[in-house]
Amino acid sequence: MLAVERVTKRFDPPTGLLRLVSRSAIGDPVVAIEDISFGVGRGEVVGLVGPNGAGKTTLLRIIATLLEPTTGRVTLDDVDMNDDPVRARAQLGLLLTDERSLYWRLTGRQNLEFFGAMAGLDRGSARRRAEELLDELELSHRDKRVFGYSSGMRVRLGLARALLHDPPLLVLDEPSRSLDPLYSVELGARLRQLAGAGRAILLSSHRLDEVADWCDRVVVLVDGSTRFDGRTTDLSSESAAIPRALHDLLVPGSDDRE
Repeated sequence: MLAVERVTKRFDPPTGLLRLVSRSAIGDPVVAIEDISFGVGRGEVVGLVGPNGAGKTTLLRIIATLLEPTTGRVTLDDVDMNDDPVRARAQLGLLLTDERSLYWRLTGRQNLEFFGAMAGLDRGSARRRAEELLDELELSHRDKRVFGYSSGMRVRLGLARALLHDPPLLVLDEPSRSLDPLYSVELGARLRQLAGAGRAILLSSHRLDEVADWCDRVVVLVDGSTRFDGRTTDLSSESAAIPRALHDLLVPGSDDRE
């Protein structure tokens, strides 16, 4: 399904005349991620975990074709996502945290109908699909302009947008960040249901405990490099490959001693 092959992303500071019109906080090249490789199969939920600044969002943007890798490649069912991004985007649903990916002056329903049409659905199908997802995500009775939504409601609407065209791959950037604990549990159950229906799901989080409950496998990034790639069941074993210091960093309260 999804294959990430030796992906590296380096950000270079502006040079020449670009320095006069561009603002940059850095004066030297920055390697955000380096030599990252892993895959996500159909029916599998893979968690991408790491502290802030580990490179998770950069990697997800590359997978979503919003950034090009400096080296390496990403393929989706043998489609190179850089060579054929339009075809690749048609097969993935994307939810990015802190992105203005919704029109705030439209209602939730209007947003979904619009993005459904953009995804190739006819007007009737887009309307029906929007209604289904609003009901499933408990937003149908709160159909107001998006600027009046709570942050948690916007996350749920963003998930509905990602599901509109029934893509085989979901890419979710910290989908539970703004959710209350109850709906966070419901989200985990829904992701397992979607995977059971054959979707491949890649999600990022900075919480190792949450990912361990939701995912089949986990990839841990620290400072742009892979520190662990394995089954979530390995994380709880005494012989887990993940270093204790890293576990303490990712799991709040894990370094408490009785």
